[in-house]
Amino acid sequence: MQKIEISTPEPEKAIPVLKDTIERQKSILTQSLVKTEERIKQLASELKVNPDLLLAGKVPHPENQDMDLLELEGELEIRRHLQDQLESLDHLIICP
Repeated sequence: MQKIEISTPEPEKAIPVLKDTIERQKSILTQSLVKTEERIKQLASELKVNPDLLLAGKVPHPENQDMDLLELEGELEIRRHLQDQLESLDHLIICP
């Protein structure tokens, strides 16, 4: 694990702010994940596709569903990105 350093004249004030900021960001990411999951379920249900199979490239893209399938793929990518960000924040440790 690598370290980053933040210089401040008042660490006793900065540390709680940093911790609070990280927790707020985790909360925002978690809420975004919930909404993204809901959208994925909705689209997958409407399109009658398995998102895992779609990601694996095993779902054909008929012309009449192409844009909707692309939207679902986009939501799946957003979910992956949000999960990565949340995981990164979960590994942060603030060392006074």
